[in-house]
Amino acid sequence: MNMIRSLLQFDANTFRQALINLPPTQAKETLDAPQLSEIYVPPKHGKALSPEYNIVVGMRGAGKSFWTAVLNDEKTHRFVADAARVQGLANIVVRVGFGLDPSDKDFPNRASIESLLSRNYRPDAIWQAVLLRHALIYLNRDLPFNTGWEAAVSWVETHSGEVDKYLAECDQALQEQGKVLLLFDSLDRLADDWKKIRGILSAALKLCLECRSRRAIRFKFFLRPDMVEENDDIWSFADSSKLLHAKPELEWRPNDLYGVIFLHLANSVIVGEEFRNILSQKTSVQWQIMDGAYLFPRNIDEELIRGIVEAITGPWMGASAKKGYTYTWIPVHLSDAKRRLSPRSILLAFKEAAEWTDANRPNHNLALHYEGVQQGVVKASEIRVRELKEDYPWVEPLLRALKGSAVPLTFDELREKWTEACVQESLDAASTNQRLPPRRYSNDPSPGRKLDSLVDDLVELAVLYRTEDKRYNMPDIFRVGFGIKRKGGVRPPR
Repeated sequence: MNMIRSLLQFDANTFRQALINLPPTQAKETLDAPQLSEIYVPPKHGKALSPEYNIVVGMRGAGKSFWTAVLNDEKTHRFVADAARVQGLANIVVRVGFGLDPSDKDFPNRASIESLLSRNYRPDAIWQAVLLRHALIYLNRDLPFNTGWEAAVSWVETHSGEVDKYLAECDQALQEQGKVLLLFDSLDRLADDWKKIRGILSAALKLCLECRSRRAIRFKFFLRPDMVEENDDIWSFADSSKLLHAKPELEWRPNDLYGVIFLHLANSVIVGEEFRNILSQKTSVQWQIMDGAYLFPRNIDEELIRGIVEAITGPWMGASAKKGYTYTWIPVHLSDAKRRLSPRSILLAFKEAAEWTDANRPNHNLALHYEGVQQGVVKASEIRVRELKEDYPWVEPLLRALKGSAVPLTFDELREKWTEACVQESLDAASTNQRLPPRRYSNDPSPGRKLDSLVDDLVELAVLYRTEDKRYNMPDIFRVGFGIKRKGGVRPPR
């Protein structure tokens, strides 16, 4: 028995209500900053937030748009700089070069970019115009072009010498006032085919590389994993390796996920004071408050985290350890094939588990019943599948064709399910939803290997993984949501 768990007694009903009140788990779709009490900074994210790192990699739900919104707000990124001790972040000026804002105000939206390209304006001129406009407005200087993106891009194309002069002057002036960081996020929404994406994104990355020699202008790109493959044409420009050699990933460890839950409990209006007092009195935890928000203590070790989890959920996923230990069972069943985790999944799983326990086991002596935890994971799987469908709509027809099958499957069994009509439906789904098609499949010139490339795309996405006997298996987070079976796995919803 975890000795710490025996010391921690949380009131089941009030803690259950606090978990029911966990914040909404929708994907970030705006540049609005989150509340300070909702910001948990995993230790490995400090490097990703530093202005000196240009490329940051993250899967859906890892925090790319969340951190873009955090950095874009001066008060919020100063808070993160102090709370997580991120060097160089506190006094930087942040602007967005492309992201979740359709207004066309601070950067051209997708429609404007498509319109500019259709008029044969160069992608590099678009991004130079965005950078120059942000720099001149911040320095309170007159713009040398009229308002409107076409006027700005047209001026940049016809005044290349003056653009360099302006940027050099801005760089020097900015150096006296602090650095400017230009953020790029949601770049998969720039276009709906890889050829266009490569041209636009590659131009922005080249400008980033050129600006590395400037003293006060920095770029940061939050990119999907399939956009940082070194052999892709996105990176086929001179010295691109200088950008790729250090690309921190937005990685969440299992204890980071539990840290997200604990942070919300510490700041809860229902149980915050009780939670903080119990941990302070029974353990060595010391709380720090900053700008009205309690920070996650850095001295919480794994044994203590496990003790807190077990005090909320119980130690096992059943009446005994036979069904697994809750502390390890939850992250295992929320991870993809590359063991990547999303904070949104744990918030949803705990919120759903609390609602299930409240409705079905209201007199349970702990905040969460293990059956509720299992139902929470099923719900988190459904949401993860929905996100997968949104970002990669070509995946749905392929996995839908596997419904009722039991993994692992051989390549021949996959080929039998993925008929020509099924694959065409997959490609049509990407086109209809204006999303990118499977990268390897759409680039493979060999008709005979197309299906191999499609499987490789799913492995790259961490939807499938190869077993030692060369079959293909699927993690529960996707398998359950698509109604695919596995002996001994979580039962898919009916």
